[in-house]
Amino acid sequence: MHTATLYIRVSTDEQAQKGYSQQSQRERLEKFCFTNKIQILQVVYEDHSAKTFNRPEWSKLFLSLNRSRANRPDFILFSRWDRFSRNAADAYSMIERLKKMNIETKAIDQPLNLAIPENKIMLAIYLATSEVENDRRSLNVRQGMHKAKQEGRYMCHAPIGYINITLIDGKKCIIPKEPEATFIKNIFIELANGYHSTRFIYNEAIENGFKCSLNNFWLMIRNPIYYGKIVVPAYEQENRYLVNGLHEKLISEDVFKQVQQVLNNNAKPQRRTKTNNQLQLRGLLTCPLCFKNLTGSASKGRNTYYHYYHCTNGCKFRVRADSMDELVLKELKQLIPGEFYLSLFHMVLQRVYNKHFGEASNTQSQIFKSIERTFERLNKAKELLLTGEIDNDDYFAIKADCEYKINCIGTSLNNAAFMISKAEKIIAEAMHKFSNISLTYQQFETTYKRKIIDLLTDKRILCDDKNFHILFTDAVKFIYNLEHENSDTITEIQAISDSNSVEEFIYSKESEEIIKFESNNNRSIESRNAQNIIFFLESFVELVIHS
Repeated sequence: MHTATLYIRVSTDEQAQKGYSQQSQRERLEKFCFTNKIQILQVVYEDHSAKTFNRPEWSKLFLSLNRSRANRPDFILFSRWDRFSRNAADAYSMIERLKKMNIETKAIDQPLNLAIPENKIMLAIYLATSEVENDRRSLNVRQGMHKAKQEGRYMCHAPIGYINITLIDGKKCIIPKEPEATFIKNIFIELANGYHSTRFIYNEAIENGFKCSLNNFWLMIRNPIYYGKIVVPAYEQENRYLVNGLHEKLISEDVFKQVQQVLNNNAKPQRRTKTNNQLQLRGLLTCPLCFKNLTGSASKGRNTYYHYYHCTNGCKFRVRADSMDELVLKELKQLIPGEFYLSLFHMVLQRVYNKHFGEASNTQSQIFKSIERTFERLNKAKELLLTGEIDNDDYFAIKADCEYKINCIGTSLNNAAFMISKAEKIIAEAMHKFSNISLTYQQFETTYKRKIIDLLTDKRILCDDKNFHILFTDAVKFIYNLEHENSDTITEIQAISDSNSVEEFIYSKESEEIIKFESNNNRSIESRNAQNIIFFLESFVELVIHS
């Protein structure tokens, strides 16, 4: 008499409703064994996904089959092939491994005699159908979650300070949870003030009853959800970006940005490679063999040193530094903006220039009054200290705050006075630098040359002895009318928000002008790419103004 192990698997309540319940499967399998006079050795129940064979009960079963030859069944029976596996490649591999043990796999509702070659076609259909169905379900879930995040809905487990709820209409959302929400507000405010270290503020919050690990604390103070933003991750051809969330924010955007600036200023300095004027592309070139970044060094010749970019990954690839510099300059010479983007750059230039220096020049009297009020506050604090109404710690805190404000205002005032005196010259020079990228690149020192490359590209330059290709960003391709290619190297410009040099506003009017212009020239462009173009122009303005 033949023997068999019954394998019964369910993964969702929906399968139970469709007749895939454990009881239903067992009844049909037992009836099949009774009809065909097969002895049942074991019944294995599984409630795990069939994407892989890394399932708890299946692993135990397979281990026992490997250990003992005496108790091996003739068959492993299941109701359908999708109960066995939803991954065709893994299924074929497992069938072969069981076959070497003289164990045959059978689906009683989809019977196949695999000894007949033509039946392998039907097996492929059964397995592929299950895999396609599983992949389609996963894709629908990912698309649904991505769409929900685009609408500003938070789809995961609520972060610290929030709680998940379900509204009357069935939609899920997050709302502030006390007392954690109040703790978080106070933590951000203290971090923004910059009086104490991050670790001190964390320890103080823990002592007061805030429950959070140190690792989660660091993630929390970097999370934009607390000022009302939802992170939409990169998906297909789209880049990662932020949208306004439907949830209630705990802090303002200004406070969040100030905290990020404090954290960045307090961060430990990273080890940096010494800048070499002869190796200005070091770390930006990509090895054509292993796709690692190339480093650089000098090799001593008979009369002088020769500089090379080379790979340290064992590829033994190297290329002359001077030849690469010439090729980069040749690529930059093709970057000639059209009249539309020249006028758009001029508009952005004036707006950014006025933001940094125009306001201070127009309100000099208000700035002087602000300085006077700050000194009055400091004198008042001295009087309160002498009368004993405040202690030394309070006085020094007020003094530090006043000194910080005075330094900021004084620096802003000095910069504005200097920039206003040379406003026309600076704007004209910036326009010239934008119009002649290659000349600008030649005139800049090595540090700013690298910044230009970072801004124009996705920080990758492909090179070998025969080919040379700079991967320009999509924004650069639109501005300088370069040929567009279908690639996955779309770059999202975030340097602006990271440096807090220009606020993250969506300039709808300028974006609409870009979309309209590109449409008239038969080039399709998404609003997000239009916004990236504006960000690029702003970044270039910042670069040339402060250079």
